[in-house]
Amino acid sequence: MVYDLIIVGAGIAGLTAAQRAMERGIERVILLDYQNSLGGFTRPYWVTDEFAKEKEVLQKSANLPYEIRTESTVVGFFPGQPHQMYVQSKSGTYSLEAKHILIASGALEKPREAHRIPGSRPAGVMTPMMAAQLLDRGYLPGNNIVLLENGRISRAAISLLQEKTEQIQVFSADEWQLHRVTGFARLEKVSLQHKETGSVHERKCDTLIYSRGRIPSTFFLKGTPVVKDHQDAIVIDEQGRTSLPGVFAAGSCTTRGKDDHENSSLLASIAMSTLLKEW
Repeated sequence: MVYDLIIVGAGIAGLTAAQRAMERGIERVILLDYQNSLGGFTRPYWVTDEFAKEKEVLQKSANLPYEIRTESTVVGFFPGQPHQMYVQSKSGTYSLEAKHILIASGALEKPREAHRIPGSRPAGVMTPMMAAQLLDRGYLPGNNIVLLENGRISRAAISLLQEKTEQIQVFSADEWQLHRVTGFARLEKVSLQHKETGSVHERKCDTLIYSRGRIPSTFFLKGTPVVKDHQDAIVIDEQGRTSLPGVFAAGSCTTRGKDDHENSSLLASIAMSTLLKEW
């Protein structure tokens, strides 16, 4: 069967796109996501107030009439008429064909290792996402935590952590920047530099929660004609079009997305509106 639309990703942007397709009566739609549940990379945060709107998106998605395949990773994309995608799942690799594609594959948090920050490489340095996943599995990330807050994802992580421990020191990234990490097997302390005065303050800790920027999940597009920027974000215009006819993209995997996924739902709505007009 040739689908009308394949949506790659069942996070904020992907679920929003599916809802817009349902509202317009598009029938042959399939959603693919590599995780085992809906919600995408930010799903652990959706219980916090910072992600109240995203939680509504998830609740509305319970009524979607479409096939949703989780634990399914797109490993190949071959544009054409129709477009063809190769998908890896637990049961093996298979192909799908569709007239239109909406890529909403999201982005991962860029870890501390992606930045040139002096110091050692001890255990205990993690992104907010890793901390949220540990909490979700019943583990406390550390006993003495330093968190550099730089947006709603880190604020959501703070909310989750404060429900479990009081041993958390929060510093605003507007005022402080990470200067040095110290520790051998496990993190022992971090040095933070004040952006205005230049003074350096040390804080003892066994865990640092930090991230800056994002890594778009667009690996499956390597070698394809889909144009990406130097950070592998999909280049889209204001209507969500990519460089290929019939292929659209939305959310944090694109050049118009944001690190905190704040406009992912809006970008998906815009892309779907354009896609449906050009149907």
